[in-house]
Amino acid sequence: MKEKCSGFLIFVMLVAAFGGFLFGYYTAVVSGALIFLAPAFELTIPQEGMVVSILLIGALIGALFAGTLADKIGRKQTMTLNTIVFVLGSVLIALADSYEMVLWGRFISGIGVGVVSVVGPLYLSEVSPPHLRGTFVSTYQFALAIGILISYYVNYSFAEAADWRWMFAIGILPALLQMAALLFLPETPAWLFKQGKDERAIAALHRLRKDKIWMKQLDAMKSAASPHKHGSWKTLLSPSLRYVVMIGIALSCFQQITGINAVTYFAPKIFQTVGFSSSTGAILASIWLGIINVSFTLFAVWLLDKAGRRILLLICCAGMICSLAVFSCASYVHSAHLGTISIVSLMGYVAFFSIGLGPVTWVILSEIFPLKIRGKAMTVALFVNWVFNYIVSLTFLDLMTSLGSHGAFLIYAVITVIALVFVYRYIPETKGKSLEEIEASLTQEH
Repeated sequence: MKEKCSGFLIFVMLVAAFGGFLFGYYTAVVSGALIFLAPAFELTIPQEGMVVSILLIGALIGALFAGTLADKIGRKQTMTLNTIVFVLGSVLIALADSYEMVLWGRFISGIGVGVVSVVGPLYLSEVSPPHLRGTFVSTYQFALAIGILISYYVNYSFAEAADWRWMFAIGILPALLQMAALLFLPETPAWLFKQGKDERAIAALHRLRKDKIWMKQLDAMKSAASPHKHGSWKTLLSPSLRYVVMIGIALSCFQQITGINAVTYFAPKIFQTVGFSSSTGAILASIWLGIINVSFTLFAVWLLDKAGRRILLLICCAGMICSLAVFSCASYVHSAHLGTISIVSLMGYVAFFSIGLGPVTWVILSEIFPLKIRGKAMTVALFVNWVFNYIVSLTFLDLMTSLGSHGAFLIYAVITVIALVFVYRYIPETKGKSLEEIEASLTQEH
């Protein structure tokens, strides 16, 4: 028998997943704002790249300490404090009177994005029933997709007035909303057990779970979360855990180097290179990418706990390869229908990403690491994720300039072929298993 999902648990899921919305909005809003921000401060191409990529430097730093902070003060408290970081970053950019002040605002916002990228999926995985964990954690990616879409819509709404300040300032509202909602959430039972606070952990379980099926797993949960089982950083390299950590690192890497954030951050500029003459038209085309992202991520949320993780990743990679190849070929031959082909192929690319590498990466990362190293391992995996996110964002405009759009996207297609082979050979299926069962199977097999 499977546990029923209480109304309160759904509320908890939505509030925690809302961190994904902040992630999506704060990273993607620059794509439309940059068109107007650049002339306002007379930015050079390298300076434009820095406005985009400095958020990722902040995210690197945020991800680096997020796991340790979440282990020390708790998942909920870390998320709560992080909303203040988001607000501060938005205020600085909205009031910026210099290029340097914009950079500081983007950097601080990046710290918030880095922290929430670790602690959001971590919290969701630890409060979800095993048979719904894929759905719970993938709602984070769904909220992220909505955040990207809303940022595109906000960009479009303020495009005619060229008001880039309001594009950034709007981000203050969702941060304040999550700050207020987090007051009603409990800490995760797993973290409470790990701190030796068994009574509070059981009380949290009673609030979160309508049925009492979890009581049958109580001993396993308490054992896995024993306060005596604290993993050090060196533990990540132990023979029994090295394989699991490497899977997480590689998957985090492939989520980025297959090029998704080149499209997310620079979609309007990409469309301008293939024939969209007006800024408003390029931003409007980007909105369609956002709609596809949201729609197919929602489909993945529904499908993840039915079809499984591996099959969605395999379909995703195969579809992304085809879409990137079509875009590259059309750009190379300068097709008369390049504008239409570019929109359709990029929509296909985003759609396939949204059912696989987008949501499934967060799910697998939240599942495969044993509790004693979960915070630290998530930190390492997400740090790698942000490193390659930064590299992609920093190099994309140069790739477009030196190789053309066809060359840049052909490189991403080749990398996605490698990702497909990796998924087929190394990614385990974790559908329907408890975190304790996944830990036992992976550490025993390797």
